[in-house]
Amino acid sequence: MAKPKNIILIVADSLRQDSVYTEGTPGVPYLEQNGIQFTNARSSGCWTLPGTSSLFTGMLPHQHGATSQSRWLKDEIPSLPEKLRTAGYKSIQVSANVVTTDIFNVCKGFDEVYKTWHISESRHPALLNFVLSLNRPRIRRMLLKPRDMVFDTISEDLRQGIIWAQKTCNDSFKKAKDLIAENNAKGQGVFMFINLMETHYPYHIADTFSLLSKGLFNKIHEWKVLFYYLSQSFLKDNKERLTQADLNILRTKQQLAWKLIRDDIDAFCKEMHENTDNLVVFCSDHGDNFGDQGWQYHFSNVTDGGNKVPIIWLDHENPKGETRTHNVTSRYIQNDILKAAGLDNEGGTIMTETENNLPMLQSYWYDNEGLTLDKYKYNQTAFIHGDKRFVLRAGKWMYAPVATGGSEPTFEFVEHNFNPIEALNLPADRKAFLEKQVRDFSVFSEKIMNKGK
Repeated sequence: MAKPKNIILIVADSLRQDSVYTEGTPGVPYLEQNGIQFTNARSSGCWTLPGTSSLFTGMLPHQHGATSQSRWLKDEIPSLPEKLRTAGYKSIQVSANVVTTDIFNVCKGFDEVYKTWHISESRHPALLNFVLSLNRPRIRRMLLKPRDMVFDTISEDLRQGIIWAQKTCNDSFKKAKDLIAENNAKGQGVFMFINLMETHYPYHIADTFSLLSKGLFNKIHEWKVLFYYLSQSFLKDNKERLTQADLNILRTKQQLAWKLIRDDIDAFCKEMHENTDNLVVFCSDHGDNFGDQGWQYHFSNVTDGGNKVPIIWLDHENPKGETRTHNVTSRYIQNDILKAAGLDNEGGTIMTETENNLPMLQSYWYDNEGLTLDKYKYNQTAFIHGDKRFVLRAGKWMYAPVATGGSEPTFEFVEHNFNPIEALNLPADRKAFLEKQVRDFSVFSEKIMNKGK
């Protein structure tokens, strides 16, 4: 098998699987007609840092170390761009999310990194810049300091606000196409990673920031929903500020955000894939949580809403429209990309269902400005078996049904006194795999929980 001329990995940030399939199909004709769709894929992490790090390493969060607590992709772990360099590819990142750049070491191994907020021209009003600033605790604190100490940092944060307030995907696509063409003209193949933020909070439903609600009162209410969803206030004071109806506004906004960009994604993928030798993969790093399992937002959940993601694979040699329904862990996308590039790799594959290719999910509690209540200070690991999700939370096993459509009512976890790895009739290989991962997770979890004590 010849390796791809270029490898292009496109990630729509925070995009839930059910937001893509709201109408039954994704609405991306070229991708559907030429790609393999995986409809039972789940991310290993529930927000950008662990989710993207798992995509780049093929590892679970407790292995690569990039979690809400540890917040750093380990230097010693080879990442996908570093591995592809050995196959002759130049690795380039075009990202609209600061998390994938240098602050958490996620960009390690990339030869070049381009930040969308430096590529796109701002089209949003100054008022939104101000609101975005006040929503960021770090900037609120900095505003109290002398201007000359923080001007450059504030300016960079406000530049980042561009991608919170307007559609930028086509700017990213143009930059990516130009860079690929420039390198190919020199005989250089490229691994191109593109992160898109339209489907991330605050969920773009128009080319520039727009509210979904009509009427002044409803618009004010939607602003409050957006604010409380971002600030995660309930972690600090235990007050439930968002109802399921409020969360459904956000669910609808993300569905509309997908519709806003899906034609652009389809057109870009077609141009990059049709009549070329390019491998193109579209997916999400994780999904947002809009009330599934009683949780809000994405830092600490292990739910289908927070972890079930779309994946569509456009092969460079054998493009074909196909849907696969077996359980898939999205972190193994790395292994299949490496295989396509002619590199040896260890671990599972998304292409076939193997004993170890089962979705495992992890989350680590979010320290909300140091004020998170003790009741929310727990780490979780989970795995999918059949139609159930088994969750180890704070040392106790629980289970809940998987969400059949992603929009089901919240499920209550039911505590059991047994260890499902022992109680279930699992094949020996899968049992050994799960036992090791749970054991290693528990060691890692205890280590970071006790850090600083």
